[in-house]
Formats: sequence, C-alpha cells, structure tokens
Amino acid sequence: MNTLRHILLVAYRDFMQRAKSRAFLISMVVIIGLVAAVGPLMAFEMRDPAPYDIGAVGLQPEGLREALAASAGAFDRAVKVTSYVALEEGEAAVESGSADVLIVGGAELVWNEEPSLQLASIVTAAVQGIDRRQVIADLGLTAEEAASLLNPSPPGSRTLNDPDPEAGPKQVAAFAGAIILYISILLFGQFVMMGVMEEKSSRVVEVVLSRVRPHELLAGKVLGIGILGLAQLLIMGAAALFTVSLFDIADVDLGALSLRVLLSIVFWYLIGFAFFSVAYAALGATVSRQEDAQSVAMLPAMLLLPGYFISLTTPEHPDSAISTIASIVPPLSPLVMPIRAAVTDVPLWELLVSIGLVLSATYLLIRLGGRIYKGSILKIGAKVRLRDAWKAAGQ
Repeated sequence: MNTLRHILLVAYRDFMQRAKSRAFLISMVVIIGLVAAVGPLMAFEMRDPAPYDIGAVGLQPEGLREALAASAGAFDRAVKVTSYVALEEGEAAVESGSADVLIVGGAELVWNEEPSLQLASIVTAAVQGIDRRQVIADLGLTAEEAASLLNPSPPGSRTLNDPDPEAGPKQVAAFAGAIILYISILLFGQFVMMGVMEEKSSRVVEVVLSRVRPHELLAGKVLGIGILGLAQLLIMGAAALFTVSLFDIADVDLGALSLRVLLSIVFWYLIGFAFFSVAYAALGATVSRQEDAQSVAMLPAMLLLPGYFISLTTPEHPDSAISTIASIVPPLSPLVMPIRAAVTDVPLWELLVSIGLVLSATYLLIRLGGRIYKGSILKIGAKVRLRDAWKAAGQ
C-alpha cells in the first residue's frame, strides 16, 4: 500500500509540475495551433480553382464557347474565352500569362511553355466534339444514330463487396494518429528524461529518495507525465476533429469514424509511452548536464523514427510484409499497429502477439532501466556509463 501511495504522490507531483511549466504551456499552444491550422490550409488548397483563360483568334468553329464550357465541366473547372483580333495579340497574351492557351482557327493550340495536360484535354475534346458533330451532320445521321455511334452502351458492372463507409475516415485517423503518436511519445518521453536529469543535477532527488525507493520514483514519474501526455493527446485529437468538421475536409464523415479506431490510438499511445519513457528515464539518470542529455536522447529517438516512417506508408499498404512485421515487433509496433488496425482487419492472433511482445519488452526494459536508474541517479558530474551504472546497482 505504501508503494502505491508513493507512486501516486510522485505521479501527482510530476503531473502538476510539468502542467504548470511555461515550456509545456507554450508547446501545447503551438501544437494545438498547428493542428487547428491544418483545416484552413487544406480548405484553402481544396477551394474552387480559378477558371482557365482561353484565347481564340481567327475563324472559330460554331459553338466553341459552349463546347469548351461543357468539356471543362467534366473536370469541375470553368473557362473564360477571350477573342483576339490578330495572331500577334493572342500570342502576346499567352506570353504575358493573360491567356493559358491560344486556339488559332480551331486547328492549332499555342502555349507559352509546357502544355497543361488537363487544359489540353479540355480544348482537344471540345474541338474534336465540334468536328464530330459536323461529320454527323454531313452524313445525315439521326440524333439516335449519332448518339449510338458516339456513346455506345457501356458494359455492366458489379461489386463483390460493399464499399466500407469508414474507409475515408479511417485514412484520416491513420495519418493523424501516426503524427500525433510520434509527437506525443517523443515529446513526453523527453519530458521524463529532462525531469530525471534536472532532479539529479539539483540534488532534489537525494531528498526524494530519502522517502521513496528508486523504482517507486521511476514508476511515479512515468505515470504522472504519461497522464499529462494522454491529456495532451486527447486535446490534440479534439482539435483535429474540430478543424476537420469545421472546414469539411475532403468530405470526411466523422460519424463513420468508429470509437474503436480512436480507442486503439489511445491504447497504443499508453503502451508506446510506457516503453519509451522508461528508456528515457534510465538514460536521463546517467547524465547531469544539458549537453550530455542531447546525445543520450538520440537513442530512443532513433528507435522511434523507423516505426514512424513505416506508419506513414502503412495506410496505403497495410498488408505488406514490412507493415505486418513492424506492427508485431517492438519497438516498432506501438506506432505501426494502431495505424494498420485502423485501415484493415488485423487477425486477432497478430494483435495478441503484438500486445504480448511489447508488454514483455516493456517489463524487461523496466527491470533493466530500473537497475540503470538506481545505479546512476545519485552519481553527479560526468556522464555515467551504462556498464558502471549496472554494476553500481548490484552493490
């Protein structure tokens, strides 16, 4: 009972200390601001594009403007057609950017530099459509015969499985989850390391260890900062959902986003944080100076990066060999498995094996990290080697 009470007291102290710190509050505002800014940026990128400016010179086919408008409508684009008196005037407009393309007599397209594939398709389809209608008129075909010739009946189609209504929201949750998991684990893992190092360098830890044992201090610190990280994770998730719903990004139906996907991301955050925070705490106990802490922090970060990069490709290839293996093997699984589970049905045995392996690895790391923490936390000065910390803990 005393052990649990000590852990909870340390957790409460670290939670409040970090939650009130200026660094945390500033980082919180910046991260939420960045997440909230994604919506306006994506909405700006997805706004209706400006109409194409098309110039025309010479004798043009009848109905060209209507044909261009109909052809552009197939691409959800609009066109603005300007007629020029002389060829030189039209070419000058193209060269200055006033016109995107110049149609010369309905037979030639003039571009400034590299042709636009979409615009070329629009103009070509419009001109060819007019030519086909003229040929049909010359042949004397009826409207039904012309329609049958130009638009033959397409083959029938059917699907073997109904589309998943959650596919779009799952993709959004997967990409957002990968980024949020990586940032949260990296940020709050370093908070644990910095907290351990600051207490060691200021000798506060000597006072604390007079009342609690090293493993209680380590567990309380991980728990307190982990809860703070979970709170920030939920706030960032709420900000992301708010900005997606506010700006109607990519027509994402948030109602189709299942609670299972969200709980999966939170669950794997807790597992991933537990794994990496113990590593950060143990390594933080080996240093007393800021310059040493930067080099020590590289090791957990290097373990995080492969999982993060694989998680970004997992939504497109969730059943590939690398995604499957990475979702099972720690320390990659805390970042890859929630993303893979969000976009595909992961077999139950793979999920159980992945959870079992990461929990086992976390337990072993706690034993290893706890010993290193115990053997190095009271050593002030130069960086403590892991071998020396291990030996000191056994004495």
